[in-house]
Amino acid sequence: MTIEYNGRQILTDEDGYLKNEADWSLDLMHFMAKRDGLTLTEEHILIINEVREYYKEFATTPPIRGLIRLLKSKGYEKLSSSITLAKLFPDGAAKSAAKYAGLPKPIKCI
Repeated sequence: MTIEYNGRQILTDEDGYLKNEADWSLDLMHFMAKRDGLTLTEEHILIINEVREYYKEFATTPPIRGLIRLLKSKGYEKLSSSITLAKLFPDGAAKSAAKYAGLPKPIKCI
């Protein structure tokens, strides 16, 4: 599958995850979220950036409990609850953050 963005064809899988991480940009992140009906706030972007950093270190994305622990360990107490994350990412925080971060779909996501 592809999405058209700024005159380019960007390859994605059937769920909209980028096939090539190098295609990712902040502008594309906002475009993808907007297509999904989500307007990204500073809180979303902070979480997405933390997921990108986690991926750089561990070559995988964190599951939801790991994401909560990660946010808590970084001092983001207000964001480190499953309820808050579900409100921010109604389609699932772990998979949505990975998607908008330009990373592969989390393995444990169905």
